Formats: sequence, C-alpha cells, structure tokens
Amino acid sequence: MIKEITLTKDHFHPFPSFAERKAWQRLPDDVRNYYLLEANKLKDHFWPSLPASVYLEFYRDGNRSNYERIYFDRRRDLLTLAIAECIEGKGKYLDDIINGIWLICEETTWVIPAHLNHPRPREGSYYHRPGNGGKSANPEPRRLHDPEDDVYIDLFSAETGSLISWVYYLLGDLIAEAAPEVKRRMEEEVSRRILVPFLEQNYFPWMGLSHDDPVNNWNPWINSNVLAAYLIFASVFSRAEQGVNKAIQSINRFIYFYTDDGGCDEGPSYFGVAGASLLDFIEELSHVTDVSYLYLEAKIKNMVSYIYKVYIGKKYYVNYADAPPRVSVAGSTLYRAGKNMGNPALMAFTSYLRSNNWCRNDTISDRSNCVYRLLAGIFAEPEEETNRALRIPTLAWFPGIQVVTARDSEDSYKGFFFSAKGGNNNESHNHNDIGNFLLYCDGLPVLVDAGVETYTKFTFSPTRYDLWTMGSSYHNTPALNGADQMPGKEYCAREVSLTGLHGESPDASSGIRFSLDISGAYPASAKVKSYKRDFVFCPGNYLELTDTYSFGDFSSDENTPPLILNLLCYERPVIQGGRAELSGVVSMEFDSSSFVPEIEEINLIDPKIHNDWQKDHLYRLRLIRKERDKTGTLVLRFTKSSRA
Repeated sequence: MIKEITLTKDHFHPFPSFAERKAWQRLPDDVRNYYLLEANKLKDHFWPSLPASVYLEFYRDGNRSNYERIYFDRRRDLLTLAIAECIEGKGKYLDDIINGIWLICEETTWVIPAHLNHPRPREGSYYHRPGNGGKSANPEPRRLHDPEDDVYIDLFSAETGSLISWVYYLLGDLIAEAAPEVKRRMEEEVSRRILVPFLEQNYFPWMGLSHDDPVNNWNPWINSNVLAAYLIFASVFSRAEQGVNKAIQSINRFIYFYTDDGGCDEGPSYFGVAGASLLDFIEELSHVTDVSYLYLEAKIKNMVSYIYKVYIGKKYYVNYADAPPRVSVAGSTLYRAGKNMGNPALMAFTSYLRSNNWCRNDTISDRSNCVYRLLAGIFAEPEEETNRALRIPTLAWFPGIQVVTARDSEDSYKGFFFSAKGGNNNESHNHNDIGNFLLYCDGLPVLVDAGVETYTKFTFSPTRYDLWTMGSSYHNTPALNGADQMPGKEYCAREVSLTGLHGESPDASSGIRFSLDISGAYPASAKVKSYKRDFVFCPGNYLELTDTYSFGDFSSDENTPPLILNLLCYERPVIQGGRAELSGVVSMEFDSSSFVPEIEEINLIDPKIHNDWQKDHLYRLRLIRKERDKTGTLVLRFTKSSRA
C-alpha cells in the first residue's frame, strides 16, 4: 500500500517548463518535427462547437461517438499546440492555445453524456431504498448544474482537469502575460470541477471509499490524473496535501481489491489504464517523496508482469471481457517499471515490442488520457542496451481471475498458444464466458473472442447481454438445452484446477491439465447437473478438449438439442467428415457420427470491431448433438495442420 505524504509546495518539477529552453531544444528531431508539423496544421485553428443537440444524441438514440469525437479532438489539439509552443518558443501558437483553453473552460460539463448518471445519494432517493444494495438500476441523469454544486468526476473530466493543469505547468507564465484572466480561469475551473469535489465527496463509486465492492480501471485512471492536478496547483490550492493523501487512500482501495497474482479481469487493453495508470500514479508521486518501496511489493510486481504473461504474438493479447484482440501497450511506461523493479524480462519485452512497432509510441499524443505519461515518454532517457528477444513464461496461472495461458515457446510466437478461463459472470466489463478458451498457432488467430463493438448507451445497460458479443453463444462455450449462460456473480465456475498431466504440479514443458465445471454458469432451465471441461495442453503436440456432461432432464421442446458447442473461428472452417481445418494452420478432429456441424458467417459491420480484427467476417462453427442423451462426452483434438 502507498504511504501518505507531507507535501512541500513548489516541489513538483518532473519536466522542464516553457522557460527552460535548452531542455526543449535538446529533444530528438523526430519528436520536434512531429509536433511542429501537427501544430502548423492547427495554426489559426477553427475550434468546433459542442452543441447540446450532439450531447443529447446519447439519450435520444444511444450514440456517444459524435460528441466524444469533437470533445477529444479539442483536447488532443490543445495538447499538441502546447507542446509545439514549448518546442518552438516563439509565441506562434499562443492565441490558438488560449482559445482552446477558453473553450474547454466554457464547456457546460467536462463529463461525457455516457457517464452523467451517478447522482448524489439523498434521503428518500432510490439509492436509499431498502434491499437495493445502495445501487440504482436506472439512476436519473445528474443535473449539469446542480443547485447544490454537486459536481461529478468521471474518467474524462479528470483527464481534462489534468490537461488544463499540465498546460498551466508548462505555459502558465506565458499565458498570464498575454491573458492573465485566462490563467486565473484555469485555476478556478480545475478547482471547481476537480480539486474541490474530489475532496468533499466520498460517494463516487470509483473511489472505493464508501463501499466494499471491488473497483476497476476508473480508480487509477482518475486518481493518476487528479494527483497531477493537486501536485501542479499545490502553490495556489491550500488543501493540495489533503487532496494528494485522499487520492492515495482511494488508489490503495484499487490495490487492495486486486488479486495477489496481478491478473486484470478487464483484459490487457484496460491494463493500460489500470495497472499502467497505477504506475503513472507512483511515478508522479516519486517527484515529491520516496516510492522505491512500492517497486518491491509482490502484488505490484505481479500486476505489471501480467501484461507479458497474456501476450500471444505480434500485437495479439488474450482478450477476455471488453478487450480488443490487438493492443498497443505503453512501451516506455513498462520499460521504466521494469528498470525500477529490476525485471529484465519486462524491459526486454518492451524493447522487443518497440523494435517491431508493436507498442504505443509514448511520445505521440493521441489524446490526453495521461499527459504525465506522454511527457515522461518525451523526456525519457535513452533505453539501455538490452536483450530484445522474447523471454516470457510458457505457462502463466492467475488463480484470482481463474485464467491460464500456455505456449509452445518462451522466445517466439511460433507453435500453439492456448488460454482458458473460469471466473464468474459479474467481472468488470463482463461477458458471459465461463469456460471460454482461445487458440492461436504461429501467431495466427484460430479460435477467438470477438471483443466488443463501439460503446453505446446499450453497452452498459440492462440489455447488455442482448448484444451478440456479450452472450455465451458467441464465445467458445456450449448452449445447454437451448439455454445460454446468465450474468451475475452466482453464475460461476466450480471445481477449478490446474495440474500436470498426471496430477502433479503443473509444468509447461511436460504438459498441463486445466479442469472446471461450468454448469453453474447456466440457469435452471438448462437442466444440467454437471458440465466438466477438461483441457489438456501438450506443448509441441496438441490441445485436447474433453467435455463430460450430465442432464437431469431435457427441454420440453423435442427439437431443441441438449447440447450445441459454439466455436468462434477467425477464418471460415473447412470441414471434411470429422475434421475441420481452422485458419489453414490447425486441424480439429471431432466425432461426426454424434455431432452435425453448422457454420454461420458473422458480418463485422461495426467500425470498431471491424478495425480490431481488420477483416469483414468472423465465423461461428456450431457442433449440434444428434442424440438426446442425458450423459455423454465430447472430445475435440487440435493439432498443427500438415499444410501449415
């Protein structure tokens, strides 16, 4: 856990300000050229408006993208102009910067419409009704201007507060010379929208200070941005030390709830704003106090090593929950963490990704989700000479989230990569996917998790599991008596175990067995007594899945098969008898005398999921049980295709 601190005013100076010209002039040419080129495009910038009608689209038809595009473009452009002004140092972009600040400070709210739904708990409100657990299924939207000045802080209002704070840090004196009122306005708006409400409210769910439910990426994502604002405004905000220590209390709740094994149930893309945001927080704090003890804590070490343990190859990662299949991790952040923690494997991993352009360029602004991370990348010391070859575990087990990964080789993406999960159906960014598994071969997707489409008002609503990407029938899981899995913590895996092939301790070199009973993930209508999945992974040879099931009864509809096994395939399967060729690299054997195969083409129409996979279709292979038998066994054996 992070220790509270005594804050000294004016002590926070992690990067050079505008006045420190030599430091900005020494930046690498590629960084200088990028920002000057982009800023020249923005000279005399026409800043787009954010009308109420675009804000209201989310409530009218569920679209959140149109508003967010303009909202985020404003912030990215302001940050680009501010860095370019620091680089060039001639006042060329100052009026554009002031205009951007002015517009952002004038916004009615910094909270995006999709997040404006956490009203203050008041006596007599739904939040206080007995038996609802303190939560409302349909809370009324928060008022934009609350009569009690009840200002909410969400992910992006925190990002905005951090952005304005960093522009103030870099260019505040220059802005004051040109427009002193604008500099004062920056202080006032960050104070009103971020610093004061953060101090005075405890009920924001992401804080973790008013309940005992686990918190997710919102906690470190927001806290890392709020911390920067307090540290920057320490000289003008009298309660900055109190705010810093409250941020420490809050982020400690995130650490507390995290599993000891470091597994991120939200997936590797959210790790970038979960575990990686915790690293940002620690680094920011390191500029005002000693944090070296944190890099020695086992849980924090495990949280960071998670990212390379779920790496598959190229840009592919294990993408359970709402994670996309391809992720660009924060390379310089992870490299510094590896150095601070004495983890050469992490340093080599990030160097390997960077050498192949498979990670994020932390010196380029895509928007302002963590300005500290961007500036730390820009002013990072050159990397040490290090081994750029992969050296990642061939076996990783996260018992806290019940996820296993195994691969043929520690230094290559060649061969098989396998992962499977247990867990429960109330995880953060949950999909109904107990017993789901992934298979890649030679870096190519074979059996996959689709991920998620563009977020809309329905993504986090009571109808979430009506979306095809969320339901178990579009994961590598079975439908039982016509029933799919149900959402909720009670719908979970049972009897989960990881062993060697003969019951000994698991050893990737000689093979592993991952077993679980997934029957508890299904409703009573499935009439299933038990459904045991048994994965045997023999590196360099095969993956074998054995499902053993027992039903108490059948569906009343005689046309409903008791068992349909769904397999989500990257390429259209080619089926000949009891063999299916998958992605041209894997052969899957199944009992064609007992199961009828059907193939469904899934059109990836949504632009996000289309970009995630960079293709037009995925394919669902359904193996439909012919007989209505109450007990039985299904065996699938995956081997490398002779044509691979």
